[in-house]
Amino acid sequence: MKLRVDHFSIAVHSMEATLEFFSRHFPIEMSYEPTDGYNDEFRWCDFHLGHVKVELIESARPGSFVQRFLDKRGEGIHHFSIEVDDLDAITEPMERDGLRIVDRFETDSGEKTAFISPRSAFGTLIQFWQVHHDLEAIPKRPSVVTMPGGDGVRMRFDHLSMAVRELDPAMRFWERYFPIDNRRERHVGYAGDFRMDQFDVAGYKVELIEGVGEHNFVRRFLEKRGEGFHHISIDVDRIDPVLERMRADGIRIVDEAEVGNGYKTAFVSPRSAHGVLIQFWQIPDIESVL
Repeated sequence: MKLRVDHFSIAVHSMEATLEFFSRHFPIEMSYEPTDGYNDEFRWCDFHLGHVKVELIESARPGSFVQRFLDKRGEGIHHFSIEVDDLDAITEPMERDGLRIVDRFETDSGEKTAFISPRSAFGTLIQFWQVHHDLEAIPKRPSVVTMPGGDGVRMRFDHLSMAVRELDPAMRFWERYFPIDNRRERHVGYAGDFRMDQFDVAGYKVELIEGVGEHNFVRRFLEKRGEGFHHISIDVDRIDPVLERMRADGIRIVDEAEVGNGYKTAFVSPRSAHGVLIQFWQIPDIESVL
């Protein structure tokens, strides 16, 4: 069985407004302009940020799954999508183990989709698409791209992060059902109040975080929203011009920190980024981390 991470998806009230935000502040390249989904419940578009694809979905009618998500949780990361060459080969072992597989659908072209329920995947909704094209023939894209605005800041999408109550059972889930490689040694984060596991799924970097101690941001997140998608992390070679441009547009920047040796970090508040918490890391020699 072959698989490839295709995209993560953000549920939004307006694709137009969200695209305006990302187009102004990130070097995105459109892949598909807004169009109707495979059923009458949603519309979608997607774009690339370097080598990573991002999908936007908005509701197409009252009561749709997108509208229910927005009513319950607000805008934010909705699901993580993986292309496979054999849907049954990956879902049948999961179902035998008691995982809940939901929302199966077959398109007119013969492609199939199904989801692992967040209840079975530590709060994350994971989609599988059985596709016709060769998964190894997808054109490669550059990882490092230059921001718009002419200031020459270079940028690279690094990882998608998920908050969990306990790292050990969450890691067992990923190791059992997905081809994990390049696992980094578990370590405490820069602020000292969380620890993390980082690994690749078919070359796509994923991070799991759990809180350390009684009072920490992970615990506050879990109490408010439960386990699930927490943030996306983007490396830049110079962080100050990025933050200055965003602040000039009234975007809220939080949790700035200097880590030492030229490394800095800061976050874009979800209130300013259509429900997505966006972390920037200043990596002085960005090419060296590829």
